[in-house]
Amino acid sequence: MSDRPASAPGFWRSVGLLLGAVRRRARGRRRRQRELLQQRAAGKARNWGGLAVLITISITTYANVGAALLTHGLVAAGDRLSARLVLQQLQLQNNLQNQAQQDLLPRQAAPPLNDQVMADDFRRFADQIDRSEPGAMPAFPPVLPPDPGFVARPGAGLSAMLGSLGLLLWSVMLTLGGEGLDLDVQRRRHPMWEWLFSHPVPPGAVFLAEMLAPLAANPVYYSAPLMPGILYGSIYGAPQGLLAVGLVGVPLTIAAACLGKALEVAVMLRAAPRSRGALIGIMSWLGYASMLLVIVSSVNIDQAAALLARPLAPLASLPWPWLGLFLGQQPDGSFSFVAGVLTCSGLAALVIAGATGLSVRATRAGLAGAAVALAPSRRRLRARLGANPLLRKELLWFRRDRSALVQVVLVPLTAAGMQLFNLRSVLHQVTGGWNWLCGVGVLVGTCFLATIGPKSLHSEGSALWLPLTWPHGLESLLRAKARLWAWLSCIVVGLVLCWAAFLFPAAVGPIALVGLGYLVFARSMADKAVTLATVTASSGEPGAVSSNRQWATQLGTLTFAIGVLTEQWQLALVGIVYSTMTAAAMWQNFRARLPFLYDPWSERLPAPPTLMHAMIAISCLVEGGAVLTGATLAIAGRGHVASAYLFAYGVAAAAVALLTARFLRRRGVRQASVWRWTDRAWASPLARPGPRQLMLSLLAGVGVGVALGLVGLAYLAALRHLPAVAPLLRHADAQMKLMPALHRSLLVMAVLIAPFAEEFLFRGLLYRALDGEWGGWRAVLGSGVFFAMYHPALSWLPVGALGCANALLFKRSGRLASAVLSHMIYNAIVLG
Repeated sequence: MSDRPASAPGFWRSVGLLLGAVRRRARGRRRRQRELLQQRAAGKARNWGGLAVLITISITTYANVGAALLTHGLVAAGDRLSARLVLQQLQLQNNLQNQAQQDLLPRQAAPPLNDQVMADDFRRFADQIDRSEPGAMPAFPPVLPPDPGFVARPGAGLSAMLGSLGLLLWSVMLTLGGEGLDLDVQRRRHPMWEWLFSHPVPPGAVFLAEMLAPLAANPVYYSAPLMPGILYGSIYGAPQGLLAVGLVGVPLTIAAACLGKALEVAVMLRAAPRSRGALIGIMSWLGYASMLLVIVSSVNIDQAAALLARPLAPLASLPWPWLGLFLGQQPDGSFSFVAGVLTCSGLAALVIAGATGLSVRATRAGLAGAAVALAPSRRRLRARLGANPLLRKELLWFRRDRSALVQVVLVPLTAAGMQLFNLRSVLHQVTGGWNWLCGVGVLVGTCFLATIGPKSLHSEGSALWLPLTWPHGLESLLRAKARLWAWLSCIVVGLVLCWAAFLFPAAVGPIALVGLGYLVFARSMADKAVTLATVTASSGEPGAVSSNRQWATQLGTLTFAIGVLTEQWQLALVGIVYSTMTAAAMWQNFRARLPFLYDPWSERLPAPPTLMHAMIAISCLVEGGAVLTGATLAIAGRGHVASAYLFAYGVAAAAVALLTARFLRRRGVRQASVWRWTDRAWASPLARPGPRQLMLSLLAGVGVGVALGLVGLAYLAALRHLPAVAPLLRHADAQMKLMPALHRSLLVMAVLIAPFAEEFLFRGLLYRALDGEWGGWRAVLGSGVFFAMYHPALSWLPVGALGCANALLFKRSGRLASAVLSHMIYNAIVLG
């Protein structure tokens, strides 16, 4: 064995080793992301392995090919739009000339055109435009004199502008793609310069490998040369297109990667610490958003061209030579393959040289030495950000770390945009109007809150748990976070609603009601997002979130937005109420888990019956009734809809009540503790034990039932005088008279079955849990409104009043039997 030390690797060997390290680092990040996905999915996510890599390469290849198709299609669409604009101008000119002749005005310079001939030529020429290729527009018919502005010089006009924008979008996608496809604004950038301190490698090799790192790590660069090859092949033919892949595509791809890395290096070394994360995050977001835009727009090229042409039409008269220079277009309009190759190669060389110079200059200057300004005085800070220290801490996050704006604004809006694209088929079916605009705004705000919660919690890392030593506690901090997120989403949705009010001033009232509803909905969504908080590991990775909590967070998420979009206001109100109740149930469980976040194996759920137990039981009642109704109709036929519903609801109510009671009994909850209010805080005389108190509580139930039953009859009588509702009520009365057996079945179900099951679920479980969570009138109103949501919309007011009254009666009397008796008498009076 020789004692001579191994010689240092050469320049190109060092570059190859470093690029291999970059590839391993990228594979390690992807593998770690799959592991985190496995954790979040509790081991249920499938590990696709090599298939995932193949899918990724296919998506990036389609992005580059789609960029070429998009650019080509934008040019063709620009030609068609330009020609149609000319036709509209000529038609307008013809109308003016004919009008001038009719008004006996002086004859115009051009002779008047015959309307029928014009219409036929317009139709024939428009068909030729739609079938034409870019750069080969058909000649104008003799009857249509060409507009001098239409036959524009090369490099100008709408088609040149749209084609240049498509080329610019592809350039941004490549330049700002970075070292991965994921939109991760939190990932730290680790340059290769540490190799200089521990390995005998040439500094130039390290620097070159750093500049070429995106090429080795990001698969979007693998197929990037195909884009110029496709464009060149469409003009010069397939052989020249293949040559352009190597002579044009490869240099431009290398130049884009070097420019992106140079910008990243300059930001890391020269930007202020507060702005560094924000700038890198914006760069990453621009690259990610550009790729999404390319993929989406390549599917809908004509729509993309129309959207761009409307606001940018005034800029079409400016020079737009970029696509022409890229393809080798000459001043006379012809194309030269050699000129295009030389232009692109020279541009790539200039970009590489400029990027290298920028990186060298930033590296020589070193880290930014500008000190961060100190925070303002305590008095000024209190005046600016409020007196609440928890809220002030959250607002200081935006002041001290400007990358928070990227996480709070750009990332949620990107996710909302993707949701709108996924729901485009639904949105197309909805007619345009103020409700459509408001529904889209609510949908954006909903996606905003669903995204911002986990991102914000993860961004603070281990610093989130510093409030464990605060006097306020962690729960207060998370409540402040929820309020801040709700306000931010209300700002976004409020801007959309203000725009809707400006466009539709006659609908200001309904738009204001949508805004009020979103205030409540946003707070519930923010509360649900906070309950996904987990402990961040020492490596900065968030802990796994239970799939059950993730699914619970999504309950009622889109119901409000869909209700506004489709003008189903009953559905919108149900979405608000259901999301609010779900948030309260999740927060009740979350409060019990907070002390055990660092040792989740020791945590305990709150003692049953909880609000979540009540909501699950009520949901089972509704879903079970629906399933049994469908099964009964399949057996009995569609002619027995009402009877099937009554039978199914009665069976489901009895079964759910018995199964819930058994579930609670197995967890140590006796039925006596459900049917009796054991809280001694209310020193009500009716709540004391004894036969006299029992009789008084039952008499109170009878009195409440009779009073509310009479109110219900008066309410029905008032409804019979409303033109929109009276026919429905008369039809229902006629059906009952024709089918007395159905009426008797309804009375039996409503008087003997439903009161026991519903009072057990809605008052014995739901209201009791809400009183412990909210307390006071909020719990009473919440239980009453939630009880009304499970009944027809016409009966919401009296049924909601019954729910509130029975909740107070249950708590005052201490006995659920009084509420059951009140419910029975109310149903008997109203339905009898």
